[in-house]
Amino acid sequence: MLKYKNSRKLGILYGVIQLCIIGYLIGWVFVTKKSYQAVEESIQSSVVTKVKGVVPINSSDTGFSLWGPEDYVIPPHGGANLFIKTNFIETPNQTLDNCAESDRVPDGRCSDDDDCPPDEAVRAGHGIKTGRCLKKDINDTGTCEIYGWCPVETSQKSHVQWLGKAENFTIFIKNFIRFPRFSFSKSNVRETQDRGYLQTCNYDELAHPYCPIFRLGDIINKTGHRFQDIAQAGGAIGILINWDCNLDIGSSQCHPKYSFIRLDFYSSITTFNFRYARYYKNAAGQTYRTLYKVYGIRLYIMVHGKAGEFRIIPTLINIGSGLALLGAG
Repeated sequence: MLKYKNSRKLGILYGVIQLCIIGYLIGWVFVTKKSYQAVEESIQSSVVTKVKGVVPINSSDTGFSLWGPEDYVIPPHGGANLFIKTNFIETPNQTLDNCAESDRVPDGRCSDDDDCPPDEAVRAGHGIKTGRCLKKDINDTGTCEIYGWCPVETSQKSHVQWLGKAENFTIFIKNFIRFPRFSFSKSNVRETQDRGYLQTCNYDELAHPYCPIFRLGDIINKTGHRFQDIAQAGGAIGILINWDCNLDIGSSQCHPKYSFIRLDFYSSITTFNFRYARYYKNAAGQTYRTLYKVYGIRLYIMVHGKAGEFRIIPTLINIGSGLALLGAG
């Protein structure tokens, strides 16, 4: 027994174990993990968005016009999820009438009238079958005649030159956060007396971390994709705002950190599009419409974070755990 009591090797091993445990407690538990703090991750958040930018549209169908945010932002009320149109297919001057179904719709193809039973809706088509088969040629299959908005939607995408200019649209993202446990609130907008600051700044992680204005092209580039590729067929982009707040060193050190990712699976057949129409009446009182199939960038703004502040109870619990580890050593 005396041999083991006076063993130098056991003494060194005991000292090393103690140092390791103390280093773990100080370095990992208290410094890195900040286990002396009470932590809250149930962040309360609200997001307000506003898009700015105008572009000229010169369409071969409807001529020259000027589009602003009220034309290309859907919905226009400025929430955390929004859709920005970057390309479109336009079918102008549609009226309710009889016309041929598109030959791109399988259920609309026919070889005789029996293939077009009257009053039957064309599956994935544009109207109701009238019972007539409009043959292209005596040796060729035609399409059913339908009653609907005629002429039917065109399949040719617009190639107007405003797509590149949409890259310069700016998005104002105002985010309010609150951690109710600590009664702490903050915004991602810099508090300043300079009224022109928000009109001239652009977000920069180092120079302007509190400027909430983002250029649309910069957002896409930060995801690792080209703006023109996404603008043609559309895509889904996530804007993540992370708040990691150490309230022991003051609210001035609680900064938002932004990251940008593409959410949809990228492939040649992936598109983000939908349709809507604008209705008009001519001088005779007849209703007609312009149909738009729009492609664009869908933005999802997601906020998450946590806050920590010194509390005596978690501090004592972790000190007690450390003493127990020393005893075990």
